[in-house]
Amino acid sequence: MVPRLPLLGTVLNLPIPDNDLTRSFDAKLRKVSLESLLIDCLRTRSQEQPTLFVLDDCHWLDPLSQDLAEAVAHAIADRPVLLVMAARLAGKEDATALGITRQPHATEISLIEFTAEEAAQLINLKLAQFFEKTESIPAELVERITSRAEGNPFYIEELLNYLHDRGIDPHDAQALQKLDLPTSLHSLILSRIDQLTESQKSTIKVASVIGRLFRAVMLWGAYPQLGNEQQIKVDLEILSQLDLTPLDTPEPELIYLFKNIVTQEVAYESLPYATRAMLHEVIGQYIEDIYSDSLNQYVDLLAHHYERSENTAKKRFYLLKAGEAAQANYANGAAMDYYERVLPLLSVQEQAEVQLKLGQVLELVGRWDEAFERYEAALATAVQLNNRQSQAKCQTTIGELYRKQGQFDQALIWLEQARLEFEALGNEAGVGQALHYSGSLAAQQGDYATARDRYERSLAIRRSLDEKPQVASLLSNLAIVARYQGNYAAARFLNEESLEIRRELGDKRAIAVSLNNLGNVALDQKNHDEARAWLEEALSLQREVGDKSYIANSLNNLGNVVRALGEYETACEMYKESLAISHELGDKWALAYLLEDMGALAAFKSCPIDRCSLSGAGGARFRAKIGARIQPWKKKAGTMLAPARQAVSSTAGGIPQ
Repeated sequence: MVPRLPLLGTVLNLPIPDNDLTRSFDAKLRKVSLESLLIDCLRTRSQEQPTLFVLDDCHWLDPLSQDLAEAVAHAIADRPVLLVMAARLAGKEDATALGITRQPHATEISLIEFTAEEAAQLINLKLAQFFEKTESIPAELVERITSRAEGNPFYIEELLNYLHDRGIDPHDAQALQKLDLPTSLHSLILSRIDQLTESQKSTIKVASVIGRLFRAVMLWGAYPQLGNEQQIKVDLEILSQLDLTPLDTPEPELIYLFKNIVTQEVAYESLPYATRAMLHEVIGQYIEDIYSDSLNQYVDLLAHHYERSENTAKKRFYLLKAGEAAQANYANGAAMDYYERVLPLLSVQEQAEVQLKLGQVLELVGRWDEAFERYEAALATAVQLNNRQSQAKCQTTIGELYRKQGQFDQALIWLEQARLEFEALGNEAGVGQALHYSGSLAAQQGDYATARDRYERSLAIRRSLDEKPQVASLLSNLAIVARYQGNYAAARFLNEESLEIRRELGDKRAIAVSLNNLGNVALDQKNHDEARAWLEEALSLQREVGDKSYIANSLNNLGNVVRALGEYETACEMYKESLAISHELGDKWALAYLLEDMGALAAFKSCPIDRCSLSGAGGARFRAKIGARIQPWKKKAGTMLAPARQAVSSTAGGIPQ
């Protein structure tokens, strides 16, 4: 796991430099490899002792954290791990958004209002903190507070804090008779804030702009008008004692926390809009100044503050930067949100580029109709501006999306338009990309001669531009076409050339794909020992990279090889590990392929014939018998999985991409 250490920088918000392994990871691989790393660490740790996670305010989880929580929830079903997530959910849609509620081993507990007995118990416990007297609390006071709070435990606590702030003794019947309790939680908290000194009021209000969790240093650093460091520390200590912003982390960090989000909201809303906007800007400027060497780690925070300021230029800059960072981190939900928010702030020309980026994210999450709308909007802008380069780029993107949807005629029209436009503009890279996509389009339709012609033309362009990753990809695609046509010698030669380039580039994931493809060719040729060597090396690299879907695929392929070698127990172990991973990932396509192969293994194991006897006339009869037993299932699986072969084959070398 150590080579994947740099991936933890995202979780820890630390600038951990990439190494030779992680430097080549794209956004998707970084995400899945990081999740795999964290889950493996958790599963290992849970073998030593039971583990409990408690996550509060989960309705504010960012999309990456939601994905991680869902992956963890899926992976702990067979481990002594308890994941508790507290969230305020408005309805079923919010609950479903958390993801974990869909797990069969998840239990959802609705926290309803306190009963009268529970409220009384809380009141007694809270008052015991304030007063030395131990006699029973007047029933009238319990009734008044419980009725006013309507069973809300935070409201109950705040009402008791309200009494304490005013020095009212709960045993003083005369004082209680004159007591006029605030009519709402909002007014209650506001009245508590109003009782503070001017200095304390200013401190809590500026803190509310920073966030629910805030560092004390930011108060005097970002807004010196609050006073000197010592004065602010005194104010914070009093606010902590009043249970408004209790201490979260002591010196030297000195971090405070609004006890409840409602307290922060009331303090924030008590500020005039212009003051809020001004404070957001000065806080943003402070973050830029203090963290100038590592701003990439704070783009979300900067986007948050500048978006609420009047600084339009900074607002536009950081929203766009945050969207790009989210897209690069495969945080698709966050990326879409940022792009939507920044679009109205951009010029017409800038909007076209962001529409394309937004469309790419929508495409990734399967919202293809919306992706089309974004691509078409970007194309319309490009036409309006007479930007032919952008037009051709949009045409290529639209054509590729049609290809992925299986709308082959439309795809060809758009890709040809793009190619011709790029040729007219002299953009060789664009021509090469359009030809690459067109080659994959032809391969999907079984037109291998056309696919080979387009790939070779694209390859010539890529070689002239010295675009080595694209050269390796095209060689791999040409190898797949050759394999489909039964030309195993050509498939092997092309895969070996692709592998050589990928080894030179040091892209371990791509190296593993080439090794996997070579293993499949060797398996087709029944060179089982050679296939095993290729696939074992591929599996070793996949484990190092940490993409579990690739690991499961390599285990499946390797299981097929050792099954052919008659090592049924070894094959069974590989299939079982692949099956466990695919179940963990919820990958139904992979499960279907694997179950087909496990069925074949079961058929072989059920016959008391060793590998050496599978030759001659007897062997032919045996193979025919086994084939007849398996063929109906293979035919059914093939029909069911035809779309999947097009969608997932780039990882296994099935359909060129």
